[in-house]
Amino acid sequence: MSLTVSIIAKLSGVDLATARRACDTVAAFDEPGAQPPPEFAHGSAARCYALATVSDQRPLLFWGGLLALVVIPVLVVVKLLAAFGVIP
Repeated sequence: MSLTVSIIAKLSGVDLATARRACDTVAAFDEPGAQPPPEFAHGSAARCYALATVSDQRPLLFWGGLLALVVIPVLVVVKLLAAFGVIP
């Protein structure tokens, strides 16, 4: 499995097969504004389909958002440590 599929599965709370199917479905559509299939219309499958759509159509936004999920908490901790004088 690819890293993208694994990340989408973890973030959306579905299994790897559903995430792979969502990525394949998004890649097969020619129209970006097409309606999702009924199996991806509700719940965690819809979240999975949305992440697959973003990763396919705007990969920089997808990877930048994932990077921000890691970097922002680290920056907050560094700022707090600097405010309390732990870091000069």
